[in-house]
Amino acid sequence: MQPAYTPRDCIPLQAKLAIECPEEPPELVHFHDSAMLVFTDFARVHPVTITTDRSIEYALQKMKNAGVRLLIVMDNKHRMIGLIRADQIMGDDPVRLAEDRQLDHSQITVGMLMLPQSDIQVLELNHLRDARVGHIVATLNQLEQKYVIVVDHGVVSGLFSASQISRQLGRNFLQEENPAHSLAEMVHTIG
Repeated sequence: MQPAYTPRDCIPLQAKLAIECPEEPPELVHFHDSAMLVFTDFARVHPVTITTDRSIEYALQKMKNAGVRLLIVMDNKHRMIGLIRADQIMGDDPVRLAEDRQLDHSQITVGMLMLPQSDIQVLELNHLRDARVGHIVATLNQLEQKYVIVVDHGVVSGLFSASQISRQLGRNFLQEENPAHSLAEMVHTIG
């Protein structure tokens, strides 16, 4: 039996009330601006997650639907155990994995391809209070990664994304800074 609920009292809307909403990040930032201007804070933006048993095709579709290129891989207790990127799914790794294990592409799961937690480098939020965008750019370039996860007191609190930083800087800093490591990368950069 459903409990009886009484309606709440309403009042007339006052004229010209402000709307409370989170502060929008600035369209353009500079290297000397606060790193927090390019930080994706999971207290404001819900992280897009997936479990290890899902197919990589499902993962890629989830990325497309959410407009992201990275999923956080979670265990059944909602703890982060890895990452999977769109470029991993669309690259050569699934082809090699399918050949090595004699699997159909549709049988490859996130757990087979993900970057495991033990291989992930993170930043601590309390070390970023005075960090600038340039510090994060230098960190991503040093790691040769497009993302870096941020933790706060043992909890994943957000991330920095090279694509978001590039959008806010108005240029792709990864192409400017990182040298090509293969002929394919050089052809892609030149083309």
